[in-house]
Amino acid sequence: MNKYSVFNGINNDEAAHLESCLGFENRCFRKRETILRFSSDLNKAGIVRSGLAYLISINGSGEESILDYYEDGNIFGGFLSPATDVSLYSVVAKNDCTVSFMQDTSITERCEHSCRTHSVFVRNVLTSLSCRSQIHLDILSQRTIRGKLMAYFSYVSENNNRQSFTLPIPLSDLAEYICADRSAMMRELKKMNSESLIVSKGTEIIVMGSDHE
Repeated sequence: MNKYSVFNGINNDEAAHLESCLGFENRCFRKRETILRFSSDLNKAGIVRSGLAYLISINGSGEESILDYYEDGNIFGGFLSPATDVSLYSVVAKNDCTVSFMQDTSITERCEHSCRTHSVFVRNVLTSLSCRSQIHLDILSQRTIRGKLMAYFSYVSENNNRQSFTLPIPLSDLAEYICADRSAMMRELKKMNSESLIVSKGTEIIVMGSDHE
């Protein structure tokens, strides 16, 4: 399971109870379909149950940027939106997705039964949000493309609990996520392979070293 899943420590029976407790509404989305617009869904939160979704921002010129991505078990929502013009942010399906929606008050207000499962869920939500945000900031704070790549690979490696893994997002999208020029990033990946820091083939990565120069 994803290390930052909101369902960590919750078994299948407890998850079923949680769906009833929080009033989940499950919906399916096709590739490139908008899952949530912050301007109109500020009181709604969603959890990806399958597939991959991107948090997209649009600048003044209409260009889109990938700010974050959500895998199985990751949560997003209007109440988590940046304190700017929320109309510029949306969550879009990268591929076919299934999402469980709920009102954000279901998370912030205590369950009437004070059940353990709800408490674990809320703790997981807070842990996921704080850790994922800090990880992305750490990646972006690296001074070089190599540093950003190694920081990101370390995160994915830890999340998968292994040194070999498949990147959850395509390389072209990874360049956006780490704020790097795609051509420069590909050149750096080639250098890292030649220096035996990594072994990569497309999105298949094996981390051999940890040079964050």
